[in-house]
Amino acid sequence: MHGPAPAPPPRPASTATVAVLRVVFVGLTMLTFGLLSWVTMLRVAILRRRALDWLLFWGTCVVVVLAFVEFGTGPDEPDALAYTTLTGMFLLSCAVTTHYLIVDIKHYRPAPAVVPGVAPYVPPGYPPVPGPGAYGYPGPPHQAGPPPQPVPPHQPVQPQPQPQPQLQAQPQPQRIQRVRAELDELSDYLRREQGR
Repeated sequence: MHGPAPAPPPRPASTATVAVLRVVFVGLTMLTFGLLSWVTMLRVAILRRRALDWLLFWGTCVVVVLAFVEFGTGPDEPDALAYTTLTGMFLLSCAVTTHYLIVDIKHYRPAPAVVPGVAPYVPPGYPPVPGPGAYGYPGPPHQAGPPPQPVPPHQPVQPQPQPQPQLQAQPQPQRIQRVRAELDELSDYLRREQGR
């Protein structure tokens, strides 16, 4: 087949790099009192690539620009609006820091280990996840038997007796009978040839 080669899997970031980036982005947001919180939200939006994160990034940009306008055009003496803006920027910095840490920790959390023999939880109404026998991989040996019967919710569950295996004389297939007949004919033919 022709086509581009598959891309190699992304290399996971080291723990030290992740820790340094967390300190830098949290410090950038908190030390600037929320004025550079848009940088942290940009990191979240790039990291997750979801529409909601991009919307939060642009919302943070609007709030920061409005704060700059208020601080630049307000009166020289602080008034109630200046204090409200300052409080809003502090709350914005706390909210952005919390959101960033939650998203970053979830993003770099290792994948849960798959326990062999235990099926993952599938919520009701969703199709089951393909198991180890899917997509050409060998699965566990299949056990023959009747499927379990659903029990109505108003009836108590009673254990069903296990059927006892019974030895039955099974009729021999026609092929075996035909082979036996041919062997009998062959042995008769050989006896006649030896008798001559």
